[in-house]
Amino acid sequence: MGVENKDAEIVKTRIDKRSYRRIVLRNSLQVLLISDPNTDECAASMSVGVGYFSDPAGLEGLMHFLEHMLFYASEKYPVEDSYSKYITEV
Repeated sequence: MGVENKDAEIVKTRIDKRSYRRIVLRNSLQVLLISDPNTDECAASMSVGVGYFSDPAGLEGLMHFLEHMLFYASEKYPVEDSYSKYITEV
């Protein structure tokens, strides 16, 4: 998948030693990369800009259902809340 650099001003405090970079994937997904020299950990997060106001007429609850599909219905974590339990145990 291609990546396009999009220069964007990222405002941070003077004491923030992290490096930031914004990229946009070919599918228009915007990504903020953060590098912190004081950690050996890594993480990823995703913000989905839709909610119950995005439900089509007659399909109320669709967005909530899709939320469950994103976080609970995978081969590795097939049981509801198993991924959340894994994260808290790490």
